[in-house]
Amino acid sequence: MIRQTDMRSLARTVKRTTTFAMLTAGFAVGLSIAAAAQTTTHTTLKAETREVNGHTVATFSATVLDENGSPATGAVTLVDASSGHRTNLSSAALDSEGKAEIKLDGLTAGDHALSAVYNGDSSHAVSQSASVSVHPQATAATPDFTFAIAPTSLTLKAGQSGALVATVTPLNSFTGFISLSCSGTGQTTSLPVGVACTFAPANLQVVAPTTANPTGVATADLSVQTTAPAGQNGQNISPAHGTGSGSPLVLAVLLPGVIGIGYLSRRRKFFGSFLLLVAGAISLLGVSACSARYGYLHHPPTANNGTPTGSYTITVTAQTSNGVTATAHSTSLALTVN
Repeated sequence: MIRQTDMRSLARTVKRTTTFAMLTAGFAVGLSIAAAAQTTTHTTLKAETREVNGHTVATFSATVLDENGSPATGAVTLVDASSGHRTNLSSAALDSEGKAEIKLDGLTAGDHALSAVYNGDSSHAVSQSASVSVHPQATAATPDFTFAIAPTSLTLKAGQSGALVATVTPLNSFTGFISLSCSGTGQTTSLPVGVACTFAPANLQVVAPTTANPTGVATADLSVQTTAPAGQNGQNISPAHGTGSGSPLVLAVLLPGVIGIGYLSRRRKFFGSFLLLVAGAISLLGVSACSARYGYLHHPPTANNGTPTGSYTITVTAQTSNGVTATAHSTSLALTVN
């Protein structure tokens, strides 16, 4: 005999089972409707490779169209499956024609199998292109060098000099000539007042490694010279000069001639007076010009204050050129003058 409570429990169980079945069926129908709402897409991928400055640059062009030939919307992802597992390399959005372009220059040398995966949208289903193969070539590393100085700081008194060593270390089989120079920093490239740099040698030749020098390192001696202050020198001018000491000599030479001209021209007073005035003017001009030239050649030198005390940064540069491109590396020297 079934009790009333058992009948109620059985009814509740049947109700729950029926509700779950209806929900499951509704979800399945919803998925079917969503799938039916998305159209099938077709993705294609083309690849083009070229060498640019020693690197292999690959350009991948993907196109995504639906089953009616209309362009899809959304994005595509470039996938590399050559290493045995999927690696997403880069993504790009589709344009109004359903196309996207991706450029890569970081592929390692060897074989790569790449494909484009369309991620789909609310109206278009996911799709993947057939794989394309690319074979980037191994590129040789660009020859270069590193540059350093030791020590990297100097503390000098004005008038003293400091010694350093500049070192060039070749990389990737670099060989060639390197010129060394010093300059200031900031807005001006001039060295601090009274500071000079001297390299020995000023040009380094880096050659292929040898048994004696297996690393190919080249060095140069660098001397940094400051200037000591110096006061103004004596004027070194003759005391008698500038007081008219040359004037009597000039008059002694010119006066007899002037008198003679005046005597010969007594009958022509006007002509004689004119000659007398001209001779006097010439005498005065000659004396003035002589005095001015002597003063210019014997003026006292400008006072030399030497290298001012303070802290400076000097840029030391190593540069090379193959006639087409130039390569330069710089380092800083901290100079303190006290």
